[in-house]
Amino acid sequence: MLSDVNSQFFTQIISTQNIIRSKNLVSKLTGMGLVFKISPGVVPTENDYYEGSLHSAFQSRLICQRNLSLGEVGCALAHRRAITSFLNSEHKFGIVFEDDAEIIVDFDFEMMTKLLDSDCPVIVALGWIPGFAISRNPQDLIDGEPIELATSPTCAFAYALNRSAAKLMINNQKRLIDLADWPIYALMKIKFYAIHSQSPWVTANHDPEFSIIGKRSDSISVSPISVFGNRVKLANSLVLLLLLSSINLLDASPRQVIHRILIRDMIYRYGKSKYSEQENTRNVIPLSLKYQKALDRLKLV
Repeated sequence: MLSDVNSQFFTQIISTQNIIRSKNLVSKLTGMGLVFKISPGVVPTENDYYEGSLHSAFQSRLICQRNLSLGEVGCALAHRRAITSFLNSEHKFGIVFEDDAEIIVDFDFEMMTKLLDSDCPVIVALGWIPGFAISRNPQDLIDGEPIELATSPTCAFAYALNRSAAKLMINNQKRLIDLADWPIYALMKIKFYAIHSQSPWVTANHDPEFSIIGKRSDSISVSPISVFGNRVKLANSLVLLLLLSSINLLDASPRQVIHRILIRDMIYRYGKSKYSEQENTRNVIPLSLKYQKALDRLKLV
């Protein structure tokens, strides 16, 4: 069985300078008999970053509502490199880890293979941060059954994907326009799954002091003036992105734009309202029936 798994899955750990920050990733993968390769991390130069050869500062600022950091650009390029290596291999499926991933339980490769063995683009999220993912199904979730998600999970530190999804993720664009964490041009085209309703298989240490990316953004002010200003900025960005999409200057459809800018954040806020860090839960949360019906009518999930 293990030799068959290794013939089907191309497993990689993204690591800068061959340093594995995880306490158990290598030992757990070895214990499962999974062969893996190191995919070199990317550390862009400041010259490349500021001259704009790596990413579109204008489009990424509209999409992310802030400037991408040098580390975030490097992280996205590193994922693109790992996914390209998978596509250049003979394997049917790929698994990608960032080097701070920590494995919680051994993998069910049979279940993962059933999900990925499809002509449709599929990504299986092996973990998510902070502690929840959102199910597309508003009904109660059955233990032990894979779950289709309403939108991409937070963070991309551990995932499995098939070749169709890999092609969408790398997109053949010369410059980045979004984060590594499920870019805008992949949304609503890729089906995302979680494996278990009560817990992911993998977690990670995303402390800014530990991360090679560092702190992702400044704290958000909650003053009425700042909130109003942020909403005006969001509305302006949405209008500009829809315009760029309509004249084919943005590689994303209008529905993808609306999902990335409005719907995904709305779904995340819903999840956060149901999630308690004090309980240390890592559950998949069913989307409410009210939200599901509205999004189905609008065809935005």
